[in-house]
Parts: sequence; structure tokens; C-alpha cells
Amino acid sequence: MSNYPPPQTDEAAAHHDYVNGHDPELGHGAHRSTVSQVRDPQFFKVANPGPLGLISFAITTLCLGFYHLPGANPLGSVGPYQAIFGLAVFFGGGTQFVAGIMEFRVGNTFGSTLHCSYGAFWLSFAMFIVPSLGIREAYAGDERAFTVAVGIFLMAWCLLTLVFTIGALKTNIAILFVLGCLTLAFFFLGLAQFIAVPHPSAAIKVNQVGGAFSVFCALGALYAGASGIMLPESTWVRFPLGEFNYAKPSPAAAAATENGANGKQHA
Repeated sequence: MSNYPPPQTDEAAAHHDYVNGHDPELGHGAHRSTVSQVRDPQFFKVANPGPLGLISFAITTLCLGFYHLPGANPLGSVGPYQAIFGLAVFFGGGTQFVAGIMEFRVGNTFGSTLHCSYGAFWLSFAMFIVPSLGIREAYAGDERAFTVAVGIFLMAWCLLTLVFTIGALKTNIAILFVLGCLTLAFFFLGLAQFIAVPHPSAAIKVNQVGGAFSVFCALGALYAGASGIMLPESTWVRFPLGEFNYAKPSPAAAAATENGANGKQHA
């Protein structure tokens, strides 16, 4: 008996092509009308994790930012933070952290550090909300000590975001807008915590300013993330990011520079 399968008829071959995601009338490899179908899948090809990280950060930040705008008082005895817990853990935290790990896989040092950091931020922020952890209760009713601790927490993230902003100066306008707004959001939210006990009315207004910058940051991150999924095989729409026109180094020169920097760090 032959070890080879019998030859397919033209009709059977056409049916086989269509079942595997190809329309024989449009040519081999034609894209089907669904975004869930990948044309000619390559199992060892890694997708771009950047949009996932940006969108997960954007949606979580957008919800939290709206909670800080006029009409809500997160500094009161009953705040809206509990509504953000699920997003902070599963989307802004867990999903973004996974995106950061995948950035390691594609060799993006900046993206990996950024997404893993903010994924960890959302996870750590969510811990403040878990009643069984008793973080707030551990201060034994000293509200001033608790708000100062939260203010230090937010200011530390403000400093790190400023570092990310400096590190992104040659990226594009969209990313710089996101990081710039986030730096200001952390600053005003942290400042509101510092003055929450001695000046509660002023703290509410400062907190609302921080919320406004959070919303701007989230909208910018959503735009930047959406730009990464506007692919030519699925849509005609493009979201420009505002690339800077400067002489970029060749891939070989960039790799040599990065390897040299890594060598100095290991020395």
C-alpha cells in the first residue's frame, strides 16, 4: 500500500482551502471576513504586546480618573475605589503585566519595564482596597499618617513616570502626551493626599485636577493602543502617533549601543 494520500479533486482541494481560511476564488491566502481568523498562522511569530498593555492601562485609568472628577469624593468616608478593584487586578494589573513580560520576548526593554511597572502599580493599588488586609486599619485611626503614606506612594510613581517620560523623548507625541499627563496626575493626586487632613476642601479640588489629568492620560493611552491594532489586514483606518523626524540609527548601530549599555551594567 502507498504511504501517500490519494490525490484530491479540484472540488475537494477548493473545499480544503476554504476550510483552512482561504477563499479559492480570491486566491490562496485571502483574508476571511472576521478578525478572529489569522491568515497563514505562524506559531512561532510573536504578536505586538504594546496595544494590549496600553489599552488595559487606559481603561483602568479612565474609570479611576472619572471617579476623581467633580461629583465624586474619593477622600470621603465612602469612596468609589471598590468599583475599580476588578479592573485594577485583572485588566490594569494582571493583563498589563503579561503584556510587559511579552515585551521582554520581543526585545523591547522600555516597553517591558513600563508595562510590568504599571501592571505592578495597579496590583499594589488594589491592595489598599481589600478590607481583609487591614492596611488602613493598621494606622489605628491616624488618618494623617495614612494619607501621608499614600501620598508618598503616589509621589514615588510620579518620579518613576518622569523617568519614563525622559526615556521616551524620541518615541512619538502620543506616548509623550500619555506619560506627561500621567506624571501630572500622580503629582496632583499625591499632593491631595498630603493636604487631605489639614486642608480637606482644598484637597478635594487638587484631587479633581489629578483626576482630570488621569482622564486625559487614559484617552491618550487608548488612542495609542488603538493605533497598534489598526492593521492593514483588518481595517483601512490609521491612527497616526506623531512620529518625530530625526535620523534614526541603523539596526546594527542600535543593537551595538544597547549591547554596550548592557555590558556596562553587568560589569
